[in-house]
Amino acid sequence: MRTQKPKLLERQLTRRMIQVQLVALTLFFFVGVVPFTIYPALDYIGNAKPLDPSATLTFARSLQPDGAGGIKVVETRELRELVEAYPDVWFYARTPDGANAGIGRVPTQYQLIEATMWYVDSMEIRLAHDVEGSSVLLRPETSPAGPVMVMTGAGPVVGLAALVRELSATLALGTIAVLILASVIAIPRVVRRELRGIETAANQARLIDINTRGTRLPTDNVPEEVRALVKAVNDALARLDESYARRERFLADSAHELRTPIAILQTRIETADPFPEQGRLLIDVARLSSLAGQLLDLQRMDQGETSFVPVDLGDLAEQVVGDLAPLAIAAGYELSLNAPDKPVLVNGDAGSLGRVLTNVIQNAIAHGGKAGEIRVDVSRDGTVMVCDEGPGIPEGERDRVFEPFYRVKPSPHGAGLGLNLVETMIRHHHGHVSIADAPGGGACLIITLPVLHTQHTESTTP
Repeated sequence: MRTQKPKLLERQLTRRMIQVQLVALTLFFFVGVVPFTIYPALDYIGNAKPLDPSATLTFARSLQPDGAGGIKVVETRELRELVEAYPDVWFYARTPDGANAGIGRVPTQYQLIEATMWYVDSMEIRLAHDVEGSSVLLRPETSPAGPVMVMTGAGPVVGLAALVRELSATLALGTIAVLILASVIAIPRVVRRELRGIETAANQARLIDINTRGTRLPTDNVPEEVRALVKAVNDALARLDESYARRERFLADSAHELRTPIAILQTRIETADPFPEQGRLLIDVARLSSLAGQLLDLQRMDQGETSFVPVDLGDLAEQVVGDLAPLAIAAGYELSLNAPDKPVLVNGDAGSLGRVLTNVIQNAIAHGGKAGEIRVDVSRDGTVMVCDEGPGIPEGERDRVFEPFYRVKPSPHGAGLGLNLVETMIRHHHGHVSIADAPGGGACLIITLPVLHTQHTESTTP
């Protein structure tokens, strides 16, 4: 199936301008050139055809000094071909000193002109076709013997076809030259300059992102025909910004309002008499509290209300593991932490990162098989790994688990937002999240953040 070529406005405008130029040049030829150049030339020719002035130049080139102060005719190839083509042609040349030379017989009616040739600048006598004799042409020329006046007749003439052909060729060459220059150089540059405002608006549109709201397309230097479209796009962006702002306010208010009933529910479960589902409910309530906190964190970051400061991942992991240890033990797990002695500093928000790690560990508690060990490893390169010994996550599902509301298996607990919030928050911290197989089986969620200072391992002496 052939793909349709994109319709480029620049190319269409260039093509249209060239077409308009061709039409204008055609009209110019028939309205301006024909009536004011070709028609006067035809009228000038009339019924009698003028002699070709190139004949006098051909004869003048054959004239040479004879060594005695006179001139003589030395036959050249051009002169021989001219005489062969026109056997009745005649020439007569005269210098300012009176020296003369000729070919053929000068008609009687023109012989009186010989003595007074140098008193005439130029002369042309054209006889009608029904008059006996030949037309005559008198022109000054420069020869190898010096300046001469050349008179000729019965030679080549300038016909209508030759004149029109000469004029048409000149006009055609000039027209083609102007058209090529305008088409290749001027028109594309003019069109490109006029479309520069559209290109600027397009470049600005490429920068529009969900995290850089409030951006509008510029209308400066945009053609009036496109300005309405740009304005419509700006109005649509304004409506989208307003809708997104309302959604953010709703999410922030909802998350804030949920924290109080969640805290009350957690307190009532903790203070209630022991019952079989108490541990499971505490885990679910803790996850709800973590999700609400992360929603608030995201809204604060989107609104620029969060300041990043150096955070030690080792200390942060120690605090989170200590807080979640009772829940993990109650659910049947062993929760361990492996962190370096020296600080692993990253730039971020401690509360947000703490809730991210809490969410990940709670996810391991919920899906780790309710047995085995959950390990938290902090590396000096800014990597935090949370590994469990559960069933793991199939390789084909590992990218999709970060999508909102996606779950590997249907579950009555949660809505599939936890890992999506984790991935979004880590992206706000310029890091990334991935999933791999744990060394002993199960899943291993890996968080990588850019460290503030390069961590150097201690060298050992052999």
